[in-house]
Amino acid sequence: MTDQWIGFTSDECREELERALHQAHPHAHLVFAQSPSDIRCRLRDEEPGTVGAIVGLSSLSVSDVNLAAALVSDHRACEVVLVARFVTGSLRSRAAQAGISQVIDIDDVLFDDLALRTPVTPGGESDVARRLPSVENHAPLIVFASGRGGVGKTTLCAVSAALASHWGMRVALCDLDLACGNLPSYFGVGSWRDFTTYTSEDGFDRQAALAAGVAVNKGLALWGPCERPELAERAMAHVGPLLTTLSESADLVLVDTSSTCTDAVAQAMQMAQRLVLVHDVGTASITYLARTSALAVRLGVARARIARVENGCALRQVGAPFSPLAEVGLETARSFRVPDGGDEVRDLLSAGHAEELRELGGDFVRGVSHVLAPLLSELGCLPDNEEARKAAALPRQRKGLSLFSRKREVA
Repeated sequence: MTDQWIGFTSDECREELERALHQAHPHAHLVFAQSPSDIRCRLRDEEPGTVGAIVGLSSLSVSDVNLAAALVSDHRACEVVLVARFVTGSLRSRAAQAGISQVIDIDDVLFDDLALRTPVTPGGESDVARRLPSVENHAPLIVFASGRGGVGKTTLCAVSAALASHWGMRVALCDLDLACGNLPSYFGVGSWRDFTTYTSEDGFDRQAALAAGVAVNKGLALWGPCERPELAERAMAHVGPLLTTLSESADLVLVDTSSTCTDAVAQAMQMAQRLVLVHDVGTASITYLARTSALAVRLGVARARIARVENGCALRQVGAPFSPLAEVGLETARSFRVPDGGDEVRDLLSAGHAEELRELGGDFVRGVSHVLAPLLSELGCLPDNEEARKAAALPRQRKGLSLFSRKREVA
């Protein structure tokens, strides 16, 4: 560790950068370079490993993370620290891959004197865990994710929301496929208050966000995606505050995500009490399931918080044991199977009748209930409802048939 540091930032942000450094290294002495090339030249003049480098909050065309990565590759600084606003999971992942020592969210420094600084060096779950608004004492957050589209992730999320509200819970349902999400259509919601109307560059309006939810039924409200896809990127920085706000006002928060890992998806994954990875029965399912689970681990999601759902399996497979998996992140994952709902499920949802689908029941809805109820039970929030309690008891495993199923022995 060193007390000598060289920094680079915009002139108007020097005080912020210095404060971020002093929170991490209280006795540091900081001098500023005039340009990206200047900080690299200054470090070359110093003995390797004796001076630290801190960059960020720059208004120049150079990318701060690219500059920090270049300083790492120069092998002159003993530490390279990156300071940024609205730090996302993908940024921390990029920083970890580049070997950047530490990422500091300047908003944590300015507004939270007890902010913790999380190192981003590769090698463990806690290394890349992002400091996000805590939801530990609020309603549980369950996030549905997948490695590709078309596997039924949105369907499972919608039916889970309908079931939970029927069981008496106040459910906040959020579609974080901000650009092209279609979760509102599953409930017949034709219009909603755009995500960007209560999030802007000036900040997050908590009261406006709460008022923006569309009431689907007595216990279920929906927060939809952006009506204009080009505004999705601007809204992503406020996903953390939105999910925290919803968790403070509901009994359960359910989140649908896009099939690609955007900043919004990464934030939701990191905040989730349970991350439900959905895949189908296709031959390539294990490949993208493994990649998604490995990404979750790199983002700092504890393995014990990951669950795996195989959607669309044959009814006879429900309750049957899964084959052992060695994919990263799935070693201890809870595993479930949901039977194929067929054309009836697809037709009802495409017509906006998720509630009617829940009322009709059937094997598919029962299968979803046997996923949701055990997860709620694990989280300590299973509602006092007979249907929920029955669903929490997983179906017994089916016994396979054999030549000896009716006789003890054949001579």
